[in-house]
Amino acid sequence: MKRLFSIICALLITVLSAPTAGAVDAPIYITEPTHRQLDGVFIDDGLIPLLAYDGRLGQLVFNPARGNRSWFIDPQLIEEVTAMTSDYTVVGGEKGVGGVVAKNWLNQLTAITRGDRINAMPYGNPSGYWISKLAPAAKSFYLQYGAKRLTALLNRQVSQLEEYPDNRSFKLDYLTIRTFRESQSALKLNSMYMSVEEIEKFQGQSGSVLHSDLKVGQRTMLTLNLRSSTQKLTERIRLAPGRFTVTSKKQNLPITLINDFPNPVKASIKIEALNGKVLVGSVPKLAVNGNSKIQIMIPVEVVTSGASELSVSIYSEQNKLLGEEVIYPVTLKVISPIATWITTGGAIILFVSALIQSFRRIRRKRS
Repeated sequence: MKRLFSIICALLITVLSAPTAGAVDAPIYITEPTHRQLDGVFIDDGLIPLLAYDGRLGQLVFNPARGNRSWFIDPQLIEEVTAMTSDYTVVGGEKGVGGVVAKNWLNQLTAITRGDRINAMPYGNPSGYWISKLAPAAKSFYLQYGAKRLTALLNRQVSQLEEYPDNRSFKLDYLTIRTFRESQSALKLNSMYMSVEEIEKFQGQSGSVLHSDLKVGQRTMLTLNLRSSTQKLTERIRLAPGRFTVTSKKQNLPITLINDFPNPVKASIKIEALNGKVLVGSVPKLAVNGNSKIQIMIPVEVVTSGASELSVSIYSEQNKLLGEEVIYPVTLKVISPIATWITTGGAIILFVSALIQSFRRIRRKRS
């Protein structure tokens, strides 16, 4: 009897633990090329029809595949849909109108995935092939950052992928390749002055240009936006423009150095005169606190009057150029000592000559 009972229990366990007949693994991929610029402004409202019930992304959550579902979700897309649930603007200043659609989609996603396994796609879902080619050191970052952001957005534990789900080696234009590489160089140079959140955000969003499903026009637009954002990043340490008029033989010229990063910057200043009409002294190394500015006094000595220019550049502690070289026009209105002596001597000679002529006229009148 005991043996029969054991056999029945074993059969029940086997039946209950076996997968339901006809059930299949159903991986569901939720990703879409970004619809936002790096500053968060939406390029368009193109997500609205996609998130609607009959849209591509809508069907994935309102009418998902049956079976043992495993979700693969791009956190950048969830960020954008979440941003749509509040007031947002589209390029040009137009107010976005996708709030209701976005809320419905997010609510359904939360409900339908409850109890299912969620895998975080690499942030922005860039092509693994192109990340390996252009930024191999950042390959693990997109996987880790994707899991970090999706966990925070969905407020539940998700799994981090070990490999990129998309490794397509599509043709990439020269502009995108060059711009992406420049963005990585700028980030590496300035990362020590940035907060961790700023570094992660810039690195994550820069990969948007490498999404496999971008159309040519979309990729070009995002690439130009990445170039503009990279330029803004490099200009956060900069010299204020200006021009000077020098009226003394020796003078200190005030130049303002600005640091818009949150962390302090230690730097040195390199100054060169573009002709020999003015000589430039050295400036000691300096430090600028985060989100502040200081005034640098540049000593100059005039050789001769005229016009000149000063080329001024900022260098990091590692002797890397920060920001861009600035050219300062300088007008020199100083009379040199030799010219002063000549002028004074000429004036004296003229004065003496006038006295002699006056004396001669007086003598002639008396005669």
